[in-house]
Amino acid sequence: MEDLFKTYSQVFFSEGLEGKAPLFYAKRRQEHLKNLNSLCIYASGNPEFLYLTGINQDGAILALDPLEKREILFLPERNAKKEFWNGIQLGLPEPNIKEITGFEEIFSIKTFNSWLRNRIAKLRKKYVFSNEAIRRKLQSYKLNVKDVSKIHLEQRVVLEPERIALARGAQEFAKEAFLKILPRISSYKNERVLSADLECFMLRQTSTGLAFPSIVAAGKNACTLHYTKKDSPIEKGNLILLDFGCRCNSVCCDISRTIPASGKFNPLQKLLYDIVLDTQKFHEKNVRAGLTLKNLGREAWLFLEKILKERFTDAGGKMKRCYKIKPHGISHLIGDIVHEGAQNRDYLTKPLKPGMLISNEPGIYGHFEIEIKGIFYSEEIGIRLEDDLLITEKGCENLSVGIPI
Repeated sequence: MEDLFKTYSQVFFSEGLEGKAPLFYAKRRQEHLKNLNSLCIYASGNPEFLYLTGINQDGAILALDPLEKREILFLPERNAKKEFWNGIQLGLPEPNIKEITGFEEIFSIKTFNSWLRNRIAKLRKKYVFSNEAIRRKLQSYKLNVKDVSKIHLEQRVVLEPERIALARGAQEFAKEAFLKILPRISSYKNERVLSADLECFMLRQTSTGLAFPSIVAAGKNACTLHYTKKDSPIEKGNLILLDFGCRCNSVCCDISRTIPASGKFNPLQKLLYDIVLDTQKFHEKNVRAGLTLKNLGREAWLFLEKILKERFTDAGGKMKRCYKIKPHGISHLIGDIVHEGAQNRDYLTKPLKPGMLISNEPGIYGHFEIEIKGIFYSEEIGIRLEDDLLITEKGCENLSVGIPI
């Protein structure tokens, strides 16, 4: 069976689940069924489908039917010509398909339309749940289609023990990659080569890839929050902002570090770096179940502004920023997507629960100048530090503590 899972690597996510993948995803579907009171249809190619099936390919449909207590997987038929071009995909016939996926009912995608028409005819209430990927198709049946994303997200954002283990695995991958590039930092001549090395070291460890394209921003480039060019030289006096992450199975990590290219901060850089680091520690200390990210974030940004005034502006420092207090959110949810629930961010006002994974990423960006011990410093600086925090019953656990900061 393990050989079969390897055959479908990148198609069926089983890595890190030690042969328990079919039962793992089946348990998720059973939990989801409990929260539904009508038929629910998911199309593949999106996080919800992947979360409930482990299947990472297009052309499949999942039907969850709480009224008949059924979970049905519709798959395409195997096509030798397509596989010649694109590789092996899950499809029919496959003699071990039930053992691989954990589904008892698996039908050809060609039968979906007739199955759906028959099932709709038996529904007392003419509405179904769906994700965005199949909404329009279902509306063509003159159904009232309800968005299932909020129901699904509430289940998805609390990590099970298995996914917590995978989250730890992703942290280890990121840690090893960072430790590889750290001693070489002074040798990198430009952002592109540093980015290539960082991503290469992550990809050597994970078969499921990066969580997002890495940000490698030197000097003033770090003041662009989602900097993408990565083609500038790295000069000795630069700070280098790294924002990177990878996956273990489907679970992401999201890490940021800011490093002096020469190996040593100048006094202005050190002053601002310590402000960001102390804000990160303040936020981590406050985070716990029952509180909301909105209120926690407000407290953290106000703390940063307080110590920025005490240590910088009251000491004669001047700054010019493109924002007043909050440059970005200090925390977001992390899971099978690096920014879970980003579509509407309703989670910001809901109490945190044990098992949730969040970022902790204060930052400061702009032009800063100050005289320190008779020497005048003036520089465009961007600093961001980001760890991943697992919400626990008593507070939080910093999963990124092993990655030097």
